[in-house]
Amino acid sequence: MATGLAALPSPSASGDDIDEVRARAQALTQELADAESRLGQIEQDITTAQHHTEEAQRQIAGLEDQVQELAVQQYVRPTEVLFLVGDDLTRQTRADALARIVTRGDVDALDRFQGAQDDLEAASARLAELQADQEDAVAELEQRQVDLEAELARLQELERQRREAEERARREAEAAAAAAAAAAAAADQDETPPPADDGDDGGGGGGGGGTPPPSGGGITCPVPGSTFVDTWGAPRSGGRSHQGVDMMAGHGTPIYAPVSGSVSFMGVSIGGLSFYVYGSDGNTYFGTHLQGYAGGNRSVSAGELIGYVGDTGNAAGTPHLHFEIHPGGGSPVNPYPATAAACF
Repeated sequence: MATGLAALPSPSASGDDIDEVRARAQALTQELADAESRLGQIEQDITTAQHHTEEAQRQIAGLEDQVQELAVQQYVRPTEVLFLVGDDLTRQTRADALARIVTRGDVDALDRFQGAQDDLEAASARLAELQADQEDAVAELEQRQVDLEAELARLQELERQRREAEERARREAEAAAAAAAAAAAAADQDETPPPADDGDDGGGGGGGGGTPPPSGGGITCPVPGSTFVDTWGAPRSGGRSHQGVDMMAGHGTPIYAPVSGSVSFMGVSIGGLSFYVYGSDGNTYFGTHLQGYAGGNRSVSAGELIGYVGDTGNAAGTPHLHFEIHPGGGSPVNPYPATAAACF
């Protein structure tokens, strides 16, 4: 499923190209989310159908203790003649068996038995139908994963080219500015004597480089360049519902702290490698399916590198960051609005 960047063509890194590829990746992200939701709903329906099948089987097993099989067949297929096999059975025995069939209690039992058989047939047919749908849904999901991975790899290459072009332009602009400043200084040196030293060193503060400020929603984008859609509450296997936002990106894409605070790393059963950022804003931010961590447990600033996108846990084959926001450290809320404001 992996798509190597080296195998991709070398596209132009113009803004229009990037926007076009990003739009396709975003559309594929929506299709992948829809396919995953469909599969999750099918798996929940399969669990229900299996329960109905098992319940019908239990009812049949209980009723078989009350109803003779031959009597049941006679009741279900009344055109057949009742015949109880056995040389030692007398006419009175046959008459007693027939009498039991037509008594109210036995008729109720036979009705329940037939109803349980009908339920079992219906539940079994539904289960077979759902299992066929499940195979189709899995195939569709896998194809969407392949398509999205290829598009994300192309987007990553375009973004790399854009950053390189911007860096070249920055260096060229700095070199040109430095050359112009040097030329101006040389001209001034030729025309005027140096100023007297008045003891003022002209020093000024200067800093730069720090982490980027939040770009919206009160947080810094955890995975810049990723694609994601609103899947809050979408069905998932095991009767679960989705409680985060899945930020789709290639293996190894950097993950940044959404806010300042402290970060702790740990593995969880479903998500694999994970982090908790306990924000200085009082909220808790959870991310999972990481490929690896950047450093250990520590204090962090907003925008500081903390890990890398992966597919650990139950995300095998679909690298992404599952990201949650827990206001006040409590129950999660839909993180899509704040994450979209920060990233788009």
